[in-house]
Amino acid sequence: MKIFAVDDDDVFSEILRQKLRLIGYGDVTCLQDPLAAQQVLAEAAEAFDCILLDIEMPGLNGVELCGRIRALPAYRHTPIIMITSLAGRQSIDMAFQNGATDYITKPIDTLELKARLHGVERLLDERKRLQMLEYQISLQTDVVPLDFAFDQPILVPEFDRGIEFHALQNYLLTLGLKGLYSVSAVAICIENAVLTYRIASRVAFRNMLADVGSVIEDCLKTESLLIAYAGSGNFVGIVTGTADWVPADLEFEMNAKMEEFSPIYVSERLPLPRIRVGPMVSNSLLSLARPSQVLDRAIVAAGSRSGLPRMGIA
Repeated sequence: MKIFAVDDDDVFSEILRQKLRLIGYGDVTCLQDPLAAQQVLAEAAEAFDCILLDIEMPGLNGVELCGRIRALPAYRHTPIIMITSLAGRQSIDMAFQNGATDYITKPIDTLELKARLHGVERLLDERKRLQMLEYQISLQTDVVPLDFAFDQPILVPEFDRGIEFHALQNYLLTLGLKGLYSVSAVAICIENAVLTYRIASRVAFRNMLADVGSVIEDCLKTESLLIAYAGSGNFVGIVTGTADWVPADLEFEMNAKMEEFSPIYVSERLPLPRIRVGPMVSNSLLSLARPSQVLDRAIVAAGSRSGLPRMGIA
């Protein structure tokens, strides 16, 4: 795995390089200048697999650099881990809102760093498998069709507002005990997703998710939330404070916009997605033991008829 690290502290950069080498990652490029780093990434003949960014840097801070990296087509979905001494809520929120996949505070624990990077490798392996299958399909070669489980939290194409489910889980883990009390979760469920999954190709199912994603983006463009596709036809979002919408009204608006796609679904003989918007769900003492449990509770509260994440179907 090719790793690109940016930190203006020469001493820390060397410590980081040594830690990475110790846990088996020797292909590491370290830069101290964030502006130079942006140029290197933009001009690299071969893209890096994972990026590590400090936040407090002169000229261009790591959060801004993260947003600029996300604007580069080659790094739209590359795992980006913030490694910083900043542990405040504002820094965490800004990092994930600008595209961070994970967040680690200094000083670095070697075992924690190893666990996070192993998670990145698993993410990259699954992504590469799906990309290869899609590429082969585009060439109309005789290969096994694109396949993924119904409960798999896949990347939704052209859903620019969304982040990866893995990143949303990392965000909740990063908030800490105090931060979890100030957020709520909401689920936006596709009630008939399981039917589409059973009768349509996987490409058609992903296209359906993209259509729903475009409706979500259109209806929530003024709202501040982190949202991801969690699998099983369920989008889940994290909101800080109170949301400026009524679930029933938002549900009506989304389904009305979904009607605009009706001719496409009629022509392809597929059911038009039916969207259900759940109520806001706050963290409980039970959720604090496993922060991401609030996402499951939001899906249950929405009355999802398409199933919960990670349960699968026959």
